[in-house]
Amino acid sequence: MKFLIPALLGSTLFQGCMSVSSISISQIPAAAARKHKVISSASNLVLIAIPFGNSFVDRAREDLERQCPDGSIEGIQSKHQNTDYFLGLAVTQEVVMQGYCLSRRKKG
Repeated sequence: MKFLIPALLGSTLFQGCMSVSSISISQIPAAAARKHKVISSASNLVLIAIPFGNSFVDRAREDLERQCPDGSIEGIQSKHQNTDYFLGLAVTQEVVMQGYCLSRRKKG
């Protein structure tokens, strides 16, 4: 019984909550072209409402492009989500991107 109050207090303080801020989707290619799916994500820590840059979005985009070096990416879905910890004092921002790598048609 003496551990019940600290356990309840700890479970209240150290819980997390996830929310999705935004989702965007570009034109999705025809079903026959959707053979190679590429997925990338990157995150950033925010402490006491102070973000330490937003270059994590660029890292996710660059990683997505690296997975499709000789083609183009279409049907891109990007999702921005936040996970709050410690009563909102720490937040992890994450961007998840996915799309379809389409091979470029050769001219000739």
